[in-house]
This record gives sequence, C-alpha cells and structure tokens, in this order.
Amino acid sequence: MSDRRVPLVVLGAGPAGVAAARAAVEARVAVVLIDLGARLGGQYHRREPEAFATSAPGALHHGWARWSEDVTHLERSPRFTHVAGAGVWAIQHLADGGMRIATDREDLPSFETDALIIATGANERVVPFPGWDLPGVLTVGGAQALLKGQGMRPGHAVVISGAGPLLLPVAAALARVRTNIVALTDANDPRRWLSGSPRGIPLSKVREGASYLATLARHGVRLRPRTAAIAAHGDGRVEEVVLARLERDWTPIPGSERTVTADALATSHGFVPDIGVAVGLGCLLDAQDASAPAVVVDRSQATSVPGVWAAGEVTGIGGADVAVHEGRVAGLAAALMLGGDVDEDELERAIARRRADAPFLRTLAGVLTVGDGWTSWLTPDTTVCRCEEVTLATIDEAIERRGACDLRSVKLTTRCGMGHCQARICGPSVAALLTARTGQPPADAGALDRRPVLHPVPLGRL
Repeated sequence: MSDRRVPLVVLGAGPAGVAAARAAVEARVAVVLIDLGARLGGQYHRREPEAFATSAPGALHHGWARWSEDVTHLERSPRFTHVAGAGVWAIQHLADGGMRIATDREDLPSFETDALIIATGANERVVPFPGWDLPGVLTVGGAQALLKGQGMRPGHAVVISGAGPLLLPVAAALARVRTNIVALTDANDPRRWLSGSPRGIPLSKVREGASYLATLARHGVRLRPRTAAIAAHGDGRVEEVVLARLERDWTPIPGSERTVTADALATSHGFVPDIGVAVGLGCLLDAQDASAPAVVVDRSQATSVPGVWAAGEVTGIGGADVAVHEGRVAGLAAALMLGGDVDEDELERAIARRRADAPFLRTLAGVLTVGDGWTSWLTPDTTVCRCEEVTLATIDEAIERRGACDLRSVKLTTRCGMGHCQARICGPSVAALLTARTGQPPADAGALDRRPVLHPVPLGRL
C-alpha cells in the first residue's frame, strides 16, 4: 500500500472513526482506518489483548452491542483495511488536492489519499495540584484502561476525584470488581445537569446515570459533590490525599480540608480535543475556550480544509453517542464527494439526527466547566509541566518578569510543552494560567498543538 493512492483514510478507531468507516464502506468506498491501538475500539472501547480469554468482553463497556455490530460489518468487508499499531507523524498537502500520510510502520512508511476524516478523539484534562506527579496518581481514564485492557485495579484503596461524566462509569466499574473506593468526589455540582432544557438530558442518559449510581449505592459508595482532591502526599508514592469542599468557582473552602489514606488517586477534569493533526493541516479552530479549542466543522462535518472532515470529540466534547452520529455524517459526506453510492436523503437524515444532539451538548458544556479557582490549589513549587519539570514559579516568572504574553512565549521561555507529551497534558493548564495571570485568553490558542512531527519517530525515519 506504500505510496499508493487510496480513496479515504480515517484517523482513529474510536466510536466516531468506526462509524465513519462503516458509513463509507456501505457506500461502496474503500476505507483505510489508521490507529495506534492493536485492535479497533479506541480509548472508549479499549479491548483486552487477543491472547486474553475473556468470558464476557462487553461487561465493562457501554453500547457494546451496537459497536460490535459495526466492527463485525467492517471486518467482513473487502473494502475495509485496518492499519493497527500505527502512529501518523506527518501529513502533507499535495498539489492535486490530495494528501500524503507518513506513519511509523516500517511496512507502511507513507501513502496518499484523496480524502481524510479526522477522528482523533480527545485527551483527558488534569489540572495540576501538589503531589499530582507522585507514583500512584493516574487519570480516571488510565484507571479505566487498566481495568478494560488488562483486568487490573489501579490500587487497593482508591480515591476517584475530578469533574465530568467519566467519574461515574469508571467508579461503578471499579466497584463491580470490588475495589475499595475510599472517596468519590466531583468538583462540580451534579445538579448542573438540571440547568438545561428538558431535552438536554436524553432518557437514555438518565437511565445510564441511574444505573451507575445504583451500582455505587449497592457497594456503599457515595458521590460527594463540590469536593476535590487538592493535594497528594507520600514517600515515593501516594499515601494520603487531601480533599476539600469547594466554592462554585473551585476555590477551596477554608477549614473543609480532610486527609484520607489511599494508595491510588484517579483524577481528571474533563477532556480536551486532540487537534494536533487538524492544526497541522490548517483547519480552522473554535477558540472560545483557549484551554480546549476544537475543530470547526459545517453541517456535514467538513472542516475549513477541502477534502478533510472531522468527527467526534475533536470537534468538541459530546460523548460516544454524539461521536457516532458525527462519524456517520462525515463518512457519508466524504463518500458522496468521492463518488460513492450515497442517498442524499440518507445524508440529510444523518445530519438531522446529529442536530438533535444540540440540547444535550449545551447541557454537557455546562457540566464540563472547569472553575478558575483551581489555580489557588497550587504552590510555587507545584510542577505544571511534568515532562520538563517546570514549576508554577517558573511560569509566573516568565509571565510577570519576562513578558511572556502568549502560549508560544511561555513555551520558549520555560520549555513547557517541549517534552515527550508535546503539551497534551500541560497545554490546557498553561493556557488557563496565562488567562488567569493576564486577564485575557492567549491570542494564539492551539499554538502548543502545532507540531511539525505529530508522533515520536526514530530520527532515521525523518
């Protein structure tokens, strides 16, 4: 396949990517789906290694039946090719309107495509706090990945803390395997779900949330609202976690702190669209929230770059169901452009289904709000960029004494975002700190996502 032209490439094998691939394949368009994972599923449907003998592979997954049907359909189609375990490190525009894609697979160094669907999903957001770099502290998604992918608990006595809808399903899954959950806290108030219109919470979501709460109640776990883990302590690994009640803006309430014993802390505070590929291609971004810019798309999921569509969390956080709806629209729209067998009425129905998600997305946006008060959790020696070991004091010096007023300036004066993760972890926090310190969001939102090399590769490959 190297240097051959293929009609359509989909990047990402999560709900959006799989839905897009299936829609295009059904329209008689050949699809190549590229993903870092060894098996289809992405992060949402992370699967155990094939060598594992799992009696009930869907037990820890929501929406497994629908997703399994999509995967089965794809794997049986001669028009579908899955390129597994491949990292895309560069994409180049060609003079004829196509694109050349470079991967780190030795047997597939590069190939060309007429159209591209970006379904790269999102990265978990974790706001820093003292001790968040201790061994034993991991993201909530990391705890879920251990459970789904390896059948392992993150620890013996676990605190789950953060914000957003991922907390409940992961806590419920850990409770089902008899994990000792010391505390479960949400920095926001779950009553925010009720702040939108009645259509803002689909009945399916109500049932899903109720099932998680029922599971937790059966195991004696109670969700503590407006509470967060604001520090972790330990000698060589996490041993204690400091919890505190929060004001509405996430500022800790003085005197509310309490310390619990734990050997693991799973924490995350929502998601940030993984826009690296889109930024490299020149796609327009929606930068209303400088710490979490998303790719701008039209009604058919087309980006501002001809021949490029985007679907799923990369266009804004919406969850797996919304990602599936967007993926189907993108797959049909791309197939139509490529001359596939697409009924335009079917495409319009898919677009209408996607538009029906709008009330839920507005409600979700309110639930995923990150309060500005988290910056008060920090001490001057708190590490913000873990790869380069950059502290809050260093960032403050760059802003206040060296005049760093945008993301690029902070990066060049502090090395934030220059490490292995390439700002995927620290980027949102740096943007938020810059906004808090200067009183206005950085004008170069997304600058830390502009990477000439998208994925680490050996020098010889360059």
